[in-house]
Amino acid sequence: MESKVFKDGCYVWECKSSYTDPGGEIDVGYLKSAIMGVEDRWMLEGRPSGYYYVFPVNFISNTGRRELERFRAAYAGEVDINFYDRVDMQRLIQNLEKLSSMESLVNYIKQVWMEG
Repeated sequence: MESKVFKDGCYVWECKSSYTDPGGEIDVGYLKSAIMGVEDRWMLEGRPSGYYYVFPVNFISNTGRRELERFRAAYAGEVDINFYDRVDMQRLIQNLEKLSSMESLVNYIKQVWMEG
């Protein structure tokens, strides 16, 4: 799955999946590289109010969660950072359905999640 980015004002949702193991754990090396890419973009574009990683077909390992927690801690109080994996999808979809302005994001996540 190719990375997709959805923006709503100052909030960004990025959907990603690991090419090395679709349906398995997100590759930690890939995750570290993605986080560095986000930080580089923020240097050019500025930081959003919220940044949310969605891994609709992958699981986040404990090592991956530690990397994401480091990322979140580095910007605590500046950017609301959160992340969701395949296990979190049902709860996320229910919450996102309340956002009428993000219908394309909700539909995309539903489609990818059901295919995975």
